[in-house]
Amino acid sequence: MTDLSSSFTYLVTREPAYLKAAANLVDTRDDNAHPLNHESFFRSRSVVVALTKEGGMVGCAAIKEGEGDMAEMGYLMVSPAYRRRGIAQRLTRERVSVAKQDGIKMLWATVRDENTASKANLLKNGWHFWHNYLSVRGTGNVVGWYYLPIEDGLDIDARMQSLVGDRVRVD
Repeated sequence: MTDLSSSFTYLVTREPAYLKAAANLVDTRDDNAHPLNHESFFRSRSVVVALTKEGGMVGCAAIKEGEGDMAEMGYLMVSPAYRRRGIAQRLTRERVSVAKQDGIKMLWATVRDENTASKANLLKNGWHFWHNYLSVRGTGNVVGWYYLPIEDGLDIDARMQSLVGDRVRVD
């Protein structure tokens, strides 16, 4: 795959118009069994958007709302017409850079088992798979948990277990 991601502009934004456009893009997901909570999205710690030279939004991703030294990555979406150009990987790298600047020590993400593209994106960007768990939504979906330590010396198992809680492990 040729990396065409550099032909786009990547912007960390709190601009309401960009947040609304990003939320609308996330709403177009073809696997959107659980609609986006827009209020929660607008409270994200950081939102990164990918724009064409003309200013059209082709992708977005966020570090979800919350506080503390751990943060969840999510809401990654690239418009179907712009996929396979490295945009998702670049959005992931941009969010990791933002997390480092913000003093976050560890990032984590959950990915449904059938979402092979997202799993590959995380692994290509240096993330680690932790374990699979059943979704707490009662859907029967298997969800993989991934992490990226930003600081050395973290007790990854303790931190991940604190996030997972009493979910049912399936691997």
